[in-house]
Amino acid sequence: MKTTSRILSIGMALLLLVCLCTMPAFAEGDDGSATPPVTNTTGDGVYVTAATVTDIAGGEVTTVERDDHVNIVLRVVDHSSAKNNVTADQIVTRINSSIFQYTGTGEISQLIEGTDDGGDYYSYVLLFRDVIYAGGGNTLNIDLSYLDSSMAMQQFAVTIGQCVDEDPKTPNLVMRESSYGTETVTAGNPFTLSVTAYATAGDESLSDVIVSVTLPDGITLTGGSLSEYVGTMSAKSTRDVTFAVLPSASFTGGVANITVNMTGTGTESGTAVTGTGTISVPISQPDRFEITTMELTDTIYVGDTTSVTLNFVNKGKNPISNLEASISGENLGVDVSQQYIGNIAAGTENSVDFDLTPQQAGELSGTITLTYEASDGTTKTLTQDFSATVQEMPVYEDPGMIDPGMVEPEPTGGMPVWGIVLIVVGVVVVVVIVVAVVRKKKKAAALAMLEDGDEDL
Repeated sequence: MKTTSRILSIGMALLLLVCLCTMPAFAEGDDGSATPPVTNTTGDGVYVTAATVTDIAGGEVTTVERDDHVNIVLRVVDHSSAKNNVTADQIVTRINSSIFQYTGTGEISQLIEGTDDGGDYYSYVLLFRDVIYAGGGNTLNIDLSYLDSSMAMQQFAVTIGQCVDEDPKTPNLVMRESSYGTETVTAGNPFTLSVTAYATAGDESLSDVIVSVTLPDGITLTGGSLSEYVGTMSAKSTRDVTFAVLPSASFTGGVANITVNMTGTGTESGTAVTGTGTISVPISQPDRFEITTMELTDTIYVGDTTSVTLNFVNKGKNPISNLEASISGENLGVDVSQQYIGNIAAGTENSVDFDLTPQQAGELSGTITLTYEASDGTTKTLTQDFSATVQEMPVYEDPGMIDPGMVEPEPTGGMPVWGIVLIVVGVVVVVVIVVAVVRKKKKAAALAMLEDGDEDL
């Protein structure tokens, strides 16, 4: 396994070396600046300075015929990438043409810096591997985008002179051009797909020409039919057809490969002709990572530690990566100003806390910033401001320092009133009992004396 990988790596390196060595040297203008020696249509500061075609093994070819599989190597000058300091892995290129059929993305290498009349630029080698030449022209249309939503997609073209575009004598149909617009396509938002059908040269016209599309799962039309009746097409004529396409809001495939089918019939011979092509449309999910609430106590004292909490949720269909939170501001007294949170899955929420220890009374203000990578690779930020009032710590007086005159006198010592009352009641009861006993004894003595008198009588 390791031996096979090593052989493939060596083969790729040799292929790039051959392509670079066989490229024509840059032409120079009167001021020494590089000028494109190949015929091409530029984008916004993007153009091709050299083009080479090789076979799959890496050998240069001078003639490309229909159905040939070739590698196309371009030297590109890109001013936009230099202005925005992008790296090679942030550049994405796709072929937008039915003439050259290729559904992947180009390989970027050999990025160098330079300057011309347009300012600073990055120059790099762009390789499209195993491209099928379908005929119908020799103009290679390229879409160039950057993994940064703030930068517009570039579109430019280059003429591949090695292509032999001889129309067959029998009628044929090819998709000459296609387009899905210059803006990024977002899931849930409709876009217009444009297709140009081309009838090659022949001995007769084509009748009953129909152009239709086959859509992948998650892609529909906003209206109309999947097929469009074109009718009669004469040799070497073109007809434009459009479809209103809608990617579903839940589409997470990244790229929608839409197949275009063309059919027709020779007007005299009745020969059936067909043609197909594939259009790759990159579709991104809308970013719905949001801040929900912020929590901060109303009362903050100088030197006391409190927390500020930021809550957030990922409402999107794709996860976000490498989430980081940072805090900055005035009178915060933070020890930890940055935290790494990690990945947030789709449909989940989380929060981040920062401890605050303000050192002076007055206004406290700050900003929490969330930085993350969206599903399309772009780096994005969200911010939330907060503020509060810091109060002086309250001072409590020492009880030993209280003025004696402010203290109510404690009652003097002695028995309480209720105790005295009980004693008095007890004494009265004892007196009553003693009086009763004395009276009883006196009565008994008197009675005894009376009885003694009776006996004497």
